[in-house]
Amino acid sequence: MSATSALSLILELVTWVALLPGIVFLIVGYVRKAMAGRYEQTWGVVIPSPAGTTHPWFRWMDESRELQSAPIPVDGEETLEPGDEITVYMDRRNPDRGRLDDPAGDGRAPRVIGWILIAIGLAATAVQLIALLAE
Repeated sequence: MSATSALSLILELVTWVALLPGIVFLIVGYVRKAMAGRYEQTWGVVIPSPAGTTHPWFRWMDESRELQSAPIPVDGEETLEPGDEITVYMDRRNPDRGRLDDPAGDGRAPRVIGWILIAIGLAATAVQLIALLAE
């Protein structure tokens, strides 16, 4: 087996190992981005913890003017006190689901990884074709 043939086989393996996961990452990333479009920005307020819980909750009003509430995720980054006003992102399809982090970045990491893997796969394909033509 010549060095060119061995290089072609390795590059073909790199092509498949990079392209297929890259496509999967892109699909996942764009689906997450599409799902993030369902959230609507509104305002809410931090409320004292209900009986039986240890951390505070937040409350917001949905489109039908009903009060919704959920526990504040414990991430340790920010301390919120009861009465603080906060920005809440409410799911239009399920108004009882709210979140505090901006959904605009949802799916960004899988999309970036997907594009990088696809670029590696396409570069490996191009080098493989050049190696085969040079043979």
